[in-house]
Amino acid sequence: MIKAVIFDCFGVLTTDNWQKFLSSLPEEADLESAREAHRAYDKGLLSKQEAAEQIQAATGKSFTEIDDASNDEIVKNTPLLEYVRELHQEGYKTSILSNVASNWIREQLLTPDEQAYFDDFLLSHEVGLTKPDPRMFKLAAERLDIELQKAVLVDDKESYCTAARELGMQVVWYQDFKQMKAELKQLLADAKR
Repeated sequence: MIKAVIFDCFGVLTTDNWQKFLSSLPEEADLESAREAHRAYDKGLLSKQEAAEQIQAATGKSFTEIDDASNDEIVKNTPLLEYVRELHQEGYKTSILSNVASNWIREQLLTPDEQAYFDDFLLSHEVGLTKPDPRMFKLAAERLDIELQKAVLVDDKESYCTAARELGMQVVWYQDFKQMKAELKQLLADAKR
């Protein structure tokens, strides 16, 4: 029986400016160094300024962090939020599991009503870990008071889905809302049989 659905934020609940930035870089950019700096920032190990300097040094371009982006740069996935509300009303526990270096999701992205659709917010900067570290997935389930096998992760990163699946979680690799909803509905229906 599935008891919880755990959602990624960037690329699922919103557009993903980091991936958009990475895909815009020239071939000679040092992507791995940029990713390392961004991961360190998400874990709270680097300040925003330090991360920005390291990303610019590695890529030659400056990256606008999510909490500095204008509202028109971030598109909220309102159909998905409505579906999360429905799942929550049906009795499923729901949470956000995100690699993010600030409280932007709570403070700027979601309204108080939308925040009420979620039972938990597990944000990387608050715990000093980032996906795909197995401890992140285990902590997400623990905080919802469920077993990993009774949770579904919805994430747009295939490597995060793979890591969660290896721990025994169900996963839906997010491509678009329609595909995700169909796959998740099927998983939930199959689990009830």
